[in-house]
Amino acid sequence: MNENVLLDQVLDFYSQNDWRKVLRLNETSECKEARKLLWAWPSEDNMLFLKKALEEYGLKGVASMGCGCGLLEWIIQQFTGLPVVGYEVNRQWWESKYSIPSFIPLEYVDSDQLNVDGLIPQDFALMFCYFNDGRAFREYVQRFRGLMIIIIGPDDGSGRHTDPQPFTADFGQSGWMLVRQQEIKNTKDFIAIYLRNPA
Repeated sequence: MNENVLLDQVLDFYSQNDWRKVLRLNETSECKEARKLLWAWPSEDNMLFLKKALEEYGLKGVASMGCGCGLLEWIIQQFTGLPVVGYEVNRQWWESKYSIPSFIPLEYVDSDQLNVDGLIPQDFALMFCYFNDGRAFREYVQRFRGLMIIIIGPDDGSGRHTDPQPFTADFGQSGWMLVRQQEIKNTKDFIAIYLRNPA
């Protein structure tokens, strides 16, 4: 599918608040064009997996670091009914005429400060989807006071790399424990859910 055609379809379904049709656009295959909008294109089953985890631990929302255009975050918000806040560092790019339109309002943080103290409520999960800056990841984790971290990305052997990866994340400390995981369709991308170990 042509990249522009795909974007037009996504924008059309977005304007109708029809997240199901957005998910179904990439139901049968992983096309290269789709990854420009959404690195990990989940199924409804994946969304249900995420919703149940958030509900089980009483979380009230999700903060997504490096959210890009925020399409995944919009889908999560629509599916779960919980607020999802997207954070980015490159305001100039995401507000330029060359970027993909944003699907949620973006919050901008200073990449030099990397300070999330007080930025993210303790009852929100902290999410990283196809994040690729291990140093920034560890800085965010060090300052995060909440209970849950969600990492979405490729498993070993997928031919793709992120930092952190879902199962080999370097948290910079041993205070996090993998409690559940689910593959995103048959893509070798996974949702990995970590909880803070009790002190």
